[in-house]
Amino acid sequence: MKKLADVLIIRAAHNMSWLQRLVSRLLTVLWWLLWVYLWLPALAFASLLIWGEQLLPVTVRIDQLPGHLAVLGRYALLVCLFGGGLVLWSRINYWRFSGEEQRGAIANVTLQDMAADLGLEPALLQAGQAGKVVVVHHNPEGGIHHLDILLPLPASAATPPEPALTMSASLPLSVAQPGKR
Repeated sequence: MKKLADVLIIRAAHNMSWLQRLVSRLLTVLWWLLWVYLWLPALAFASLLIWGEQLLPVTVRIDQLPGHLAVLGRYALLVCLFGGGLVLWSRINYWRFSGEEQRGAIANVTLQDMAADLGLEPALLQAGQAGKVVVVHHNPEGGIHHLDILLPLPASAATPPEPALTMSASLPLSVAQPGKR
């Protein structure tokens, strides 16, 4: 089974069947309705405080008002405590690391490492880097299937990324990976 990070193509709605889109949209509407339903007591309480009458189907009794206010006060206190804790934590880390560069320089990625990560031949990747206009064709899994170099760089502007590998002049403009069709 592939990990989510290994999948390069995002499954968008236009890639779903009509049934999948319908189920997705119905579930979205259902969860939004549930979210609004959970807020109904708070909205009813706000309408009671503002207009003095019940405007929603949820009932808040006046004799329960002190209890509701106490619960809302505790919720507000918790929100302030958690928010203050997060702000304090971020400030402590800021003071702790300010003035010091904790990150070091990252080593340059070699052509071979990048080609191995993408599953390409180094010559194919170098040919793509040497093109001014390149069309990258992907396979269904999101990997690179092949490259079409539509406009190569002029010979004076094309500099190979690594001097150890040179691109031959007989390289075709449409380069496909061997064994991947």
